[in-house]
Order: sequence, then C-alpha cells, then structure tokens
Amino acid sequence: MTTAATPDLARPLWESVQERNKATIRRVFAEFINQGDTAVADASYRTDIVDHAGLPGAPEGLEGVKYTIASLREAVPDFHVTIEDISAHEDMVVIHNTWRGTHRGELLGMAPTGRSFLSVGIVIWRFDEEGRIAERWEHGVSSNMFAALGMRLLAPRKGRRRTAEGTRSVTRTVPLLPGKPAAWERLTAELQGPRRREYEASRRRLGISGEVLRIDPRPEADHVIVHFETADPERTRKRWAESTHPFDQWLREQILDIHGEDPWAGPGTSYEVSGLAWTAPPRATADRPDGSS
Repeated sequence: MTTAATPDLARPLWESVQERNKATIRRVFAEFINQGDTAVADASYRTDIVDHAGLPGAPEGLEGVKYTIASLREAVPDFHVTIEDISAHEDMVVIHNTWRGTHRGELLGMAPTGRSFLSVGIVIWRFDEEGRIAERWEHGVSSNMFAALGMRLLAPRKGRRRTAEGTRSVTRTVPLLPGKPAAWERLTAELQGPRRREYEASRRRLGISGEVLRIDPRPEADHVIVHFETADPERTRKRWAESTHPFDQWLREQILDIHGEDPWAGPGTSYEVSGLAWTAPPRATADRPDGSS
C-alpha cells in the first residue's frame, strides 16, 4: 500500500517506459517513414520484427520493414504520415494516423496514376523489454490507400513471413466483362469488409499468404491483374479447383460471373509470371525540402 510517506517508485518508472515507447514511434515516423533515414530503423526495431501488414514480397524482419517503406517512398515521393493521436498501454503503443501522397512511381507493378490520396487508420505496435519494436499491426490505412489508387490489398499474412526462397509470386490477368465494373467493386468491398474473415480463411486453406488485385484499363476492355504469393502455385490451383467449401463455391460463382474465367483455377498462361521476385527500390526517395505534408 502506498502512503504519503512511502512514494510509489514503480509508477513513474512505468510511465517513463510508456513515454519512451511513444517517443520511439514519433521518431520512427518523423525520421524513418517521412524522411527515409534507415539508421533510425536500425536503432528502433528488432531485427526479427514481425510486421503483419508489410507490402507483398517483403522479406521477414527488419529488412522487410525497410523494403516496405522504401517501396512506398519510391512510388509516392511526397509520402507523408501524420500522427493524429497516440497512446501507450503496457508494452503496446496505438496511433491514429493519416497517410498522404501522390502516386508518381511504380507500385507493385502498377504504373503511376498521378492520383493523390488521403488515408486514415490505426496502427498498433508492440515493444520488447529493451524498448525495441517487436511487432506491428495496422487497420485500414494501407487498404484505403490502395483503394484510392484502384487496387485492392487482400489476404494479409498472419504471423511470420516465409523466406524469399519459400514463396513464389504469381501474376495473372483476367478480363472484366462488359457491365461488370460495379459488380467487381461490390465484391472486393465485401471481401474487405463483412466477409473478410471468410476470405482470409479461404486464402489460408489455399496456401496464399498475400494478394493484390487491381484494374488495368485497356482500349478493348478493362482487365484485372491478380498478384498472389504461395509456396506452390500448382498446389494452390488444385486446392481451389477441388474445394467444396461453401464460401469458395460462392466466390467462384462471383468470379466467373464478373470475369468469365477464374484466375486461380486455370493452369499457367502467357499472362502468368511465376517465381517473380519483388525488388525493393535501391533507395528511399528524399522527402520534400520544405517538410510539408
């Protein structure tokens, strides 16, 4: 029991740990994410950090974090994140943040669109006992950004990433049938929203660890580009084609109605690139000189 004569020494110590963790996050955003200073990442993250929301193709650990930020900054030279609110609870830090920028470079194979975006969401960080970032989750921020650019980021990984040698990236293209763009928008919104858990469970059954969909406008007809990652593309195809799970059957019906063909069921085609290695940009692009958002 703490009395006036017995100061509570634990409380200010614990509060200082929470403030230390919040200060680390503020520095990560100000110097690493917004300016590309990787030395701050080296000092702030564990080398085996588990990022549950890195970009597709990012390797495990700290190198994957650097890959994700460098890729975003290369594709969005004016990429800037603002922390709207921050709080600390035991070994966790929670922030509400806003992402801003303009798509001026290639992003996951998508050519620059010139579109500007403003995306809001929540990011949660877990620290280890030494004050280094050990784990990261986010909700809404990246998916809102991708949606603004005409992309859909689906089936995020759960837990640790595979090594580069254990994952293959596959790209397939299917047509978007006349009159079906609105149906595609409704379906992807449903998979991101009310049926997200079912969708992610379906991808795990198939061995798909990450998936990105985007519309590719073409003179004759719009197409949809499907990127997904799996250890064994043929096994994934077979599992999908033979699945009798009610959700998988429902999704196949939707896909066939919208595209007329199924990008996950067919064998490799001239559109497919297997074993593709997502390459990180050689450097992070410098932030704007005036530091504005």
